[in-house]
Amino acid sequence: MITSASKDINSNNRIYYIDWLRVIAFGLLFVFHSFRPFDTYPWHLKNAETSISINYIIEFMHSWRMYIIFLVSGAGTYFAMKSKRENFLNGRIKRLIIPYIFGILVLIPPQRFYEAIQQLGFEGNYLTFLAQLPIGLINDNFGWNLMWTGYLGYHIWYLVYLFVQTILFLPLFKLILRYQNNVCEKTNKLFRSFFAFWYILIPFTLLEFILRPIFPQYLNWADFAIFSLYFLLGFILQLNHSIILFVEKHALKFLLTGVICWSLYLINKSLLDSISMPEYSFNYFLSIILKNLNSISWVFAFVGLGKKLLDFNHRYLNDLNQGILPFYILHQTLIVLVGYYVLLIDYSIAIKFIIIFLVSFTLTIGSYQILRRIGFLRFLFGMKPKRKSGYG
Repeated sequence: MITSASKDINSNNRIYYIDWLRVIAFGLLFVFHSFRPFDTYPWHLKNAETSISINYIIEFMHSWRMYIIFLVSGAGTYFAMKSKRENFLNGRIKRLIIPYIFGILVLIPPQRFYEAIQQLGFEGNYLTFLAQLPIGLINDNFGWNLMWTGYLGYHIWYLVYLFVQTILFLPLFKLILRYQNNVCEKTNKLFRSFFAFWYILIPFTLLEFILRPIFPQYLNWADFAIFSLYFLLGFILQLNHSIILFVEKHALKFLLTGVICWSLYLINKSLLDSISMPEYSFNYFLSIILKNLNSISWVFAFVGLGKKLLDFNHRYLNDLNQGILPFYILHQTLIVLVGYYVLLIDYSIAIKFIIIFLVSFTLTIGSYQILRRIGFLRFLFGMKPKRKSGYG
C-alpha cells in the first residue's frame, strides 16, 4: 500500500534524516581511519605500539560502517533518479569517476610514498618514488574482480563500486519505479511485523555463505554482493514510506538486537574470528547468520533513530551535505601524511590518536574551504558548479 504519508517521500521536499545519516556515516570514516595506525591489523601506517582494545573498536565499526554508506547511497540514487535537473549517468560520471581518476593520480601516491618509507624502507625522494610507481602497479594482476578499485584507489574504492552498482541496478530501479505500487504491496508483507522482517536475513546469509569461501578477499565479489544488497535496500526504503515508519517504530528493538549480537561476539571471540576464515561448514554458516544479524540490526537502528531524532533542517546541513564527497576523498591522505610524522614522536597511543585526528581533521576542513571556491577543483572533487541542494 501507498498511504498519504508515502506521498511526502516522493515530493520535492528534502528528507533531512538521510542527509544527516550521510554526513554522520562519512564523518565516522574519519574516526575509523584515525584509529587504524594503532590496531594490530595491516594498514598503510603502523605505530610501534599497537592495541588489542582498538581492534574491538575497529571490528565494531567495520561491522556496519560501509553498509550504512551503501544504504544511504541507494537512497540518494532514488532521489537522483527522481530529479530531472541533469542527465543521471552523466552526473554519476562527474561525481564518481572523475574524482576517482583524480584521486589515484594525485591523492593516493602520497599515501603510497609514506607507506613505502615506513613499511618497505624506501629511501628516495618523492619524485624518484613517482617514477618507479607505475612499474609496480602494472606488474600486479587481480583478475576479473573489483579488488583493483582498492589497490589503485585505496579508500576511494567506494566511488567505483557505487558507479558499477548504479550501472548494474539502473534497469531494475527503472522497473521498480514503473511498478512502484506493486513493489510497495510486496515489501509491506515483509515489514508487517518485527519478526517477519527477519526473513531479510535469508539473501544476505546465503549470498555470503556461497560466495565468501570462493572470494574471501576484501572487496572481492562476496563484498560486492553484500554491499549491493544494502544499496538496493536503501533504494526501496525511500520508495515506500511505510517501511520507514516501521523502522522508526522498531528502532530501539533494532538497537537492542545489535547490542546483543555484538555482546555475543565479545563473549565468544571465536565467533568473530571464524568470519575471517570462510569455509563451507555449519559453524561458519552460524557465524555468518550472526554477522548479518548484527550488521542489519545496527544499520536499521541508525536509520530508525535517524528518522526519529534527525529529521530536521539546519542552516549548515546543506553545506555539510555538499562537502561530504571532497571531505571523503581528501581525509585519508591527510591522515596518513600527518600520521607518519606523529608516529615518530614518543607519545602514548591516546595522545597520538588525538593529535592525528585533530590536525588532519583541521587540514581536511581547511583544504575543503579552499577547493570549494575554485571551479576546476570543484569539478575534480565531484562537486556541482553551483551551490544548490540535491542528493548525490
